[in-house]
Parts: sequence; structure tokens; C-alpha cells
Amino acid sequence: MSHESSKGSDNQTQISFPVLPAAKSPLRFALLREWLQWCDKSHRCNQHDDDKDVNIPKKTLPTRLLYVGNPDDPDYDQDILKLVLGQQIGARKYIALSHCWGKLTTDQKNNFWTTKGNVDDRGREFSIAKLPRTFQDAIKVARELRILYLWIDSLCILQDDKEDWRFESARMEDVFTSAYCTVAATSAVDTNAGFLEQNISSENVYVQDNSSRRAYVCTDMADFDNKVEKAQLNTQAWVMQERLLSCQTIHFGANQTSRLI
Repeated sequence: MSHESSKGSDNQTQISFPVLPAAKSPLRFALLREWLQWCDKSHRCNQHDDDKDVNIPKKTLPTRLLYVGNPDDPDYDQDILKLVLGQQIGARKYIALSHCWGKLTTDQKNNFWTTKGNVDDRGREFSIAKLPRTFQDAIKVARELRILYLWIDSLCILQDDKEDWRFESARMEDVFTSAYCTVAATSAVDTNAGFLEQNISSENVYVQDNSSRRAYVCTDMADFDNKVEKAQLNTQAWVMQERLLSCQTIHFGANQTSRLI
């Protein structure tokens, strides 16, 4: 895992592991939460409306968001989602998903798209089970990071309503600028691929010198240029806007996880 920070960062913040924990390991998500908490304390760019500082820019919530549930709630059901209106939840943090759609058949799209015909039902609740794997992975990330709301384009925009699609597509700047964090499914070639299962095969050597300074030398180098910059997701034109507008992005690559701020 790699982490790009700025000058004056807290030297006590762990930035990586010599051996990456398993894809769905609590340890991996604990480190991601620590990265985000470090940014909360160190940068003003990601402050939200519940802060009282009048100099902090106000955030604009998307029209619709997915409520992923609170694992600490006694009524929490890990198989259930709910589509909610942004104006009804007030100043809340949310994650935005950046991903490749891929070549999907009409039947595949109809299985998970939000449309005029199912939007009301989804406002009550709907099952995660029928969603593609990339979306299920994004929901797991949001829950593990303790962020209750998630924005995914085809679930939060009515896909068969031209007026809604035109209105919402014009708001993409607000969606990614206002997001607490963007999760990039960098290794996923389409919505069915998923991104949490990473191909990790690394050997490392632990070294300590006479002054007790420690270091790990690993065979699996963090190749950001090839594994992230040249990944299929980042060859898509619209992703440039998402990357430039996002306050911070966590890239889930094929064999590494990287955070950019």
C-alpha cells in the first residue's frame, strides 16, 4: 500500500505495510481509516458543512445517495441498501465511486440500473445481492471506512429518464468535488470484475542497523505508473475530471492500494 502525503505530515502516521494484508482484512481497512483521519486533521480541503468555520466552502450533496447502513446499528442488515435524497440527510459525508462500466448487455444493465420503474421501491430498500461485484466491493469499502453514504452513477441517476440524466450529468463537478473521498476501482475492467481481490506475491527482508532504525526491502515494488496511471480506468476521458475534482482518491489497483490527495 502506498500513500502520497504533503510537507508537515504527522510522522506517527503509518503509511504502508511491508506485506499487504488480505484484501478484506480488517487490518487493511484500519490503515485506510488512519490515512483519512490524518487528512481530516491536516487539510482544510475536506471539511464539511457541519464545521462552523465560515471560511470553509459549502459542500453540495448529490440528488440521490445510497445509504449503505451502519454496522453498529442493532437493526443493521448487510444485504440491504436504501436510496435516499441528498436534501433530506443534511450535511453528511459520502464516497463517490469511479469505475469502468465495461461492455454490458441490456439484460445485465436492467438487472441493477435505477429507473423510473424501481426508484420508489429502492427508496424503501433493495438487496445488494443482485448488484455487480464492483458495486458490492464499493459498498464494503464505504462500510469499513464508516461512511454511511455512497454515490454510484447508475444507481443514483435514473438511467431511462433523459431529463434526469441530463440534469445529473451536468452536476458531476459537484458530485466529485463534494465527496469526502473517491474510491477508484482501478483494477476492475467492468462492473462485474470487482476490485478488492488483489494479486499479491511479495517477498521481503527486514533490516535493522546499529542505531535501531528499521526498514523492509520488498520484491514487489509499488509501480504506480503502470498499475494505476496506465490502468484501463485512467484511459477513460471522463476520469480525468473525476481525478482533478476529488479531494482525495483511494486507488484499488491490481496489486497495490494507493491514496492521492
